[in-house]
Amino acid sequence: MQTVSKRLKSSETRLSLLTVLLLILLVLYALMLVGLLVWAFLTSFKSQQEFRVNVIGLPQTWVWNYTFVFQMYLYPVFTEMGTQYVGMGLMFLYSLLYAVGCAFTATLVPCITSYLCARFPYRFGKLIYLIVIVTMVIPIVGSQPSEIQVAKFLGFYDQIWGLWLMKANFLGMYFLVFFGIFRGIPKEYEEAAKMDGAGNFAILFRIMLPLVRNTFFVVMLIRFIEFWNDYQTPLIYLKSYPTVALGMFNMANTRENGLSTVPMRMTGAMLMLLPILAIFLVFQRRLIGNLTVGGIKG
Repeated sequence: MQTVSKRLKSSETRLSLLTVLLLILLVLYALMLVGLLVWAFLTSFKSQQEFRVNVIGLPQTWVWNYTFVFQMYLYPVFTEMGTQYVGMGLMFLYSLLYAVGCAFTATLVPCITSYLCARFPYRFGKLIYLIVIVTMVIPIVGSQPSEIQVAKFLGFYDQIWGLWLMKANFLGMYFLVFFGIFRGIPKEYEEAAKMDGAGNFAILFRIMLPLVRNTFFVVMLIRFIEFWNDYQTPLIYLKSYPTVALGMFNMANTRENGLSTVPMRMTGAMLMLLPILAIFLVFQRRLIGNLTVGGIKG
């Protein structure tokens, strides 16, 4: 008995030491992220001359670069009529339309598909599950040119709504997330609803989707951040609708008006961060809250 108790104490000591080490690493990682964010915020209020001699410290003279970047930065769009310039206001609008629409369709489709595969035991559902796993394991290389040709043929190319449809697929990790949640929901919910005369659509939209709404909003927020920061897809598919991320990518190569300097780029980064902070502050209770499912009264 003493030997067993000593082993348990030693395992608890090892576990506690490992926990402390992991906690220290996480704290250091969090401090590094916060430190970089604070540095970018302070740099956005510096001039280029001051930044050369004062890289890390507080600004000696606070310069409001946000109005300058918002008004002076223009993204060139090459059309048949000539070169047109899109301002920061339109880029924010295009970013919102692109990110919100793609995030919604990219979350809704895997949610509905995973529900059908999890709650209806058909072979086709198992085939879809297998396709998701295979596409996650096997890398797809060299499909970009053919995808562009198909998008042009279907009329999706250079259209924001076209990207909404292109992103509406069930592939990826979030299909597995929703699949596991729907498999864990008791069947008594469906049976009680069917006894009350509810059909399949009523069960889906009035019972199942409300049960996973917290997960749905969390996944949609993650996808929104992903699409908001994405500049490669708009660079290839939205040549007439530049987004803010694409504008920030192009700003590094813009030599006019001194927009390529580090303080100006940090100012643009802070402008891109504002919608993410606003969404988090508005939906923080819903996002941080745990997914809870009520019991069934017999």
